[in-house]
Amino acid sequence: MNRQIPEPRTPPGAGAPDAAPHCPVLIAGGGPVGLTLAALLAWLGVASLVIEADAGHCSGSRAVCISRRSLEILSWADVHGALLGKGLPWASGRSFFRNEQVLQFRMPSDRTQRFAPMLNLQQYYLEQFVFEAARRRGSLAQLRWATRVVALRQAEGGVEIEVQAGQRPPQTLTADYLVACDGARSTVREQLGLSLQGVQYDGRYVIVDIEQETQRETERLAWFDPPSNPGSTILMHRQPDKVWRIDYQLRDDEDPLEAVKPENVLPRVQRHLTMIGEHAPWKALWISIYNAKCLTLDRYRHGRVLLAGDAAHLVPIFGVRGLNSGLDDAANLAWKLAAVLEGAADPALLDTYSDERVQAARENIVYGAKSTEFMAPPNFAFSLMRDAALRLARSDARVRSLINPRQTAPVAYPGSSLNAPDIAAAAFEAGARPGEPAPEALLESAGGAFHLTQAFGAGMVLLHFTQAAQDGAGLTALCAALQMGSLQARALRIHPAGTSSAGGCTDLHGQAAQRYGAPLGALVVVRPDGYVLGRWARPDWAALGEQLAAMIRCSTAHGAHKAQAA
Repeated sequence: MNRQIPEPRTPPGAGAPDAAPHCPVLIAGGGPVGLTLAALLAWLGVASLVIEADAGHCSGSRAVCISRRSLEILSWADVHGALLGKGLPWASGRSFFRNEQVLQFRMPSDRTQRFAPMLNLQQYYLEQFVFEAARRRGSLAQLRWATRVVALRQAEGGVEIEVQAGQRPPQTLTADYLVACDGARSTVREQLGLSLQGVQYDGRYVIVDIEQETQRETERLAWFDPPSNPGSTILMHRQPDKVWRIDYQLRDDEDPLEAVKPENVLPRVQRHLTMIGEHAPWKALWISIYNAKCLTLDRYRHGRVLLAGDAAHLVPIFGVRGLNSGLDDAANLAWKLAAVLEGAADPALLDTYSDERVQAARENIVYGAKSTEFMAPPNFAFSLMRDAALRLARSDARVRSLINPRQTAPVAYPGSSLNAPDIAAAAFEAGARPGEPAPEALLESAGGAFHLTQAFGAGMVLLHFTQAAQDGAGLTALCAALQMGSLQARALRIHPAGTSSAGGCTDLHGQAAQRYGAPLGALVVVRPDGYVLGRWARPDWAALGEQLAAMIRCSTAHGAHKAQAA
């Protein structure tokens, strides 16, 4: 299915970066979050400049697990083809206590879904593929390597950013908005005088990439107190190019500087490979060290400066919430920036980015902390309880849920100001509520079968569950009211399974009606980032147009409406 993509819009002065000191959006940091934001903005017709302090893409596997939700986001920027061509999909995992299996889990998945629950791929490939997708939009996405932020100053109409490339004299650039995606040691965050708040754990993990032939399937593997490394926890993931990613826990008394020396790493890796029966020759590719942090800022918007990814929050690697939450930041922010820059929404819309993603970070931190305390117990009491659960799990299936690794899942925004009042909740049988991620469904139109999530990413999507072409004028008018500049709203008429799809599409397996809980005649509006904005059993088309247009544009009319409702 082809999504409707706005034509490129190059604002005045947004040409080649060396000749254009001004750009609509300057993105500090060319990692996966910054590059994904640039790619999404480019596909929405918004020009950006990414500056990256390093001279090229990262080394080492780093973030390796890309979730289904992240694959959907990346597909909106046309990155998914390269990712699927290189990455290794997986849906299951196993955990062992010493050398005995105590858990086998499988994440929800079926043959009708567009993507597997997870895809393993080294971060440097992800960065490369996203950058290539952004470049396909011409001059809308520019990137300067080996360039760092030196200082910044906010003015009424934008941000002045002083940058330096190598030993060249500093240059001052201006932008309407600056987005900090410059990682855990964010210079932008430091320049703003902000500090992350939360908990940093003492436990450390060595991270090793090795190259070795293996016939094992792709799954998440974990060992607690394995005979190969007593007292440690070990994680393993297969990667493309015959690469294993291995993480193992250090003892409290080990010196981290000594622990990452090859002469100390390689014997531990060899013992474990021998224990699990992997005897093929191997070589180490990359060694690093990591410790878990549960930290966030209280706000991600500070005037015309916004923060995303590790610059805004740090969550533990367990449950793969770091990279994936950062990509969700980019998806949430991209359409809002586009609407504000076009003058189609008030800048207050950007406050909803901060509100929603701070709440998401705090929820991720809660789950990440639980996973961390299980993977690397912070004290003797935690260790006793963890080991007791692992022992019981060998014989008691009821205990196994306690040791489930709780992989990342999209976070809902139940309190968002962008949620329309759910006055018709009783008419919907369960189904996705306002503020929740919009479920996937396999549909069919005259052009063939397609997945519903393919329609997201470029504007509001109106799902009208109907058997006829009734209310056509009202639906068309509502689409026009919900257009935000070049973010064009579109309507999908969804007909029940087994009925004609003339003028719409067919709900092939009844998934859309079931997952949205929608009765015939119902309307569900989905935001550009794939979240449910509102649902109505019997929509009043004329009233909805005015109400929703004011709400999503964060206009003063919406503020008055909310005050009256309160």
